Amino acid sequence: MMEVLTNGEHKVRLLRLTMRLSCGLLEWGIIFLLAASPIARAQADATESLPMFGQPKITRPDDLKKNDEAFIRDSTLRFGSRQAGSNTLATQGWAAVRSRQADLAMQRFNQAWLLNPKNYSVFWGFGAVLSEKGKLAEALEHLETARELIQDPIQRVALLCDLGTVHSAYAAHLPADRQLERAQHFVLANSRFTESLENDAKFAPSWREWAMSLYDQERYSEAWLRVKKARELQAEPFPAEFIKKLSAKMPEPK
Repeated sequence: MMEVLTNGEHKVRLLRLTMRLSCGLLEWGIIFLLAASPIARAQADATESLPMFGQPKITRPDDLKKNDEAFIRDSTLRFGSRQAGSNTLATQGWAAVRSRQADLAMQRFNQAWLLNPKNYSVFWGFGAVLSEKGKLAEALEHLETARELIQDPIQRVALLCDLGTVHSAYAAHLPADRQLERAQHFVLANSRFTESLENDAKFAPSWREWAMSLYDQERYSEAWLRVKKARELQAEPFPAEFIKKLSAKMPEPK
């Protein structure tokens, strides 16, 4: 019987993922104090905790659409442009992700999305928040959207690594009666890791996460090869429990 990483181990990996996402994406700036401003008041409703305020599945009421329009106008004046405002709010969203304030992060990413619906950092952020909440299927939708939008070659390497990680985690959590879907997501995980390393063969996190994914795929010799490469590139150390389980399946090649 296949032995996959435990839920706790995957939880640690996904938490680490959300802490790593957007590393270097935007320069840290001043976190604006937005209390008592139109920005702080924007869309205080139940859909604030949903990416894109639940749209298009949830129709936006007319009164909230007016609030959105006012928010866009005020933010454009405040930040100088919609793009600048979107980037600043996305940065605040990532700060909230790192401090584990999921609701605040989603609020900031939604506000950033209003200002620029094509901001890849926003969809990456949606994926980070949803991953932290264990909503991996939904997270993948937004991470794949980010992949379609991103043009920064350096950040693309990290995004593809994160996509591979979440595809793999999702596959590992699928029950035995969904083997075809499981296999499809592992194929996607391998594809994303491959593309990440084709763009930057020295990106250590991709080698590290791929090794752990291949363990879940029962491809132990290939996992060891990635472990070796990750270590050579001084990646974050592997959990001792992971190495113990991998060694039990196949001794480390000499």
